Amino acid sequence: MKKILLFLMIFLTIPVVFADITINSNQDEYNIGDKIAVSASVDYKNNFEGLFRLTISCNDYKLQYFLAPISLEANFRTAVEVPELTITSSMLGHCTIIGDLTTNENLILDEKESNSFEATNKLIVLPVSNKIISLPAGSIQIVGIVNEAYGNNVLKASAKITLDNSTYEAGVEDGKFNITIELTKNIKSGKHTIEISAIDSKDNIGNSNVELEITAVPSYIKTELNSDRLLPGSEIDILSSLFDQADDLINVSLDLELKGPKGDKIFRKVVESHEKIAYEFSQYAEPGAYVLESTYNNLHSKSEINVSAVKEVKVKYDNENVLIENIGNVPFEDELTFILETGLKKYPITKTIKIDAGKVLNVDLSKEVPLGIYNIIFPLKEGISPIKKKINETIQNAIDSTQEEFSDWFSANESLLASDVTIHDNRPLYRKIQSGFSSLSGSLVGSDGLLSRNPLIAPTVLIIVILLIVVRYGRKPMMKLFKKEKNKEN
Repeated sequence: MKKILLFLMIFLTIPVVFADITINSNQDEYNIGDKIAVSASVDYKNNFEGLFRLTISCNDYKLQYFLAPISLEANFRTAVEVPELTITSSMLGHCTIIGDLTTNENLILDEKESNSFEATNKLIVLPVSNKIISLPAGSIQIVGIVNEAYGNNVLKASAKITLDNSTYEAGVEDGKFNITIELTKNIKSGKHTIEISAIDSKDNIGNSNVELEITAVPSYIKTELNSDRLLPGSEIDILSSLFDQADDLINVSLDLELKGPKGDKIFRKVVESHEKIAYEFSQYAEPGAYVLESTYNNLHSKSEINVSAVKEVKVKYDNENVLIENIGNVPFEDELTFILETGLKKYPITKTIKIDAGKVLNVDLSKEVPLGIYNIIFPLKEGISPIKKKINETIQNAIDSTQEEFSDWFSANESLLASDVTIHDNRPLYRKIQSGFSSLSGSLVGSDGLLSRNPLIAPTVLIIVILLIVVRYGRKPMMKLFKKEKNKEN
């Protein structure tokens, strides 16, 4: 109770006049470790003896760091010498300085706040270049400045530069750093981020980024084939790709050229890198090694494609002819025998065949046998496909059923090309005479022949036989010859 009364007595004796307090900090931002220099002054209309107190307030943090007696002369502004205060990590945030003018009994006469400022641990990292362009295996220079939050150079710090998975250290002196980095020859093309971080001895930190653009360097071409050994008529898939120094795909156009075994150009075209294309070799493609070359500027890639040699012919019957088609890719040379069968007679026809790839040879049966109805039998051989291609389904079914019907007549290594076909006689005259003579002589000279039983009439019969043959097969040619001679005379 006594204290309250004492306070009221003192309060009543003080004139009701407020003091004019000014407080100013020298910066808007401070880093940890910086010292706050505060200017403070007080103006009061009366003489005053009391205390002057300063408290720093940062968010939830408060610290009274200055308390000193003050003697004021009426109507005279008195400056207060305030010691510097060091910023600590506890003060981070929005801060002010609060000044109190109090009596010696701790009665506050007036209170003012300074301008607000920030306490921070952030440094400012300023690279000289924000973007760098380089080739692989080149040298790049990272140069920059490290400032405190208020803009003053950091006297001493260390910088760490990180590129991909590599880290480089650099010292910071008077706010400056400079480091040279040697790029690897297989660094990836495109954009990279260079991270720069700086830290000083008081644990203030800062960071910044620099964009690094690596120019792609075409390094090699890779050509992929689904097979390097093919049969003629097969299709091959081709995938040709251009890669850079880091084995990454480059999207450009490539020249693609295929040359034959003799160096002749098969095709040449422009394709996009990593574009799959298909090429079908001809059924009659020349056998051997084909060279596929992919080109981009001075880069080349060569691949070899081997086309196998195929020796094969297709044999079929068509309108008194046997057609032999070389469906392989090499010339076909062989001796083939056809058997034409009529009744109990068989006429073997042997031909030496030579056909280039893709060509067809025609054997006219009407020039080989007499008029008759025949079954045509063809002994099978390796590389020969009789009736491989169907003429039409009805005819093929008929041939198949006939072949089944006559399957007991010929062995498993024979094929029935046609059955019950009529073949006319278009043989040359000498063949007809020879055939007729052979038929008649067989009847006369055989073991039961007429001449065997009556040898004395042989000369007579022989003359008669020759005359008959001449009359039978030579009448028309002789008449034509006679007409020609008569025309000449006229």
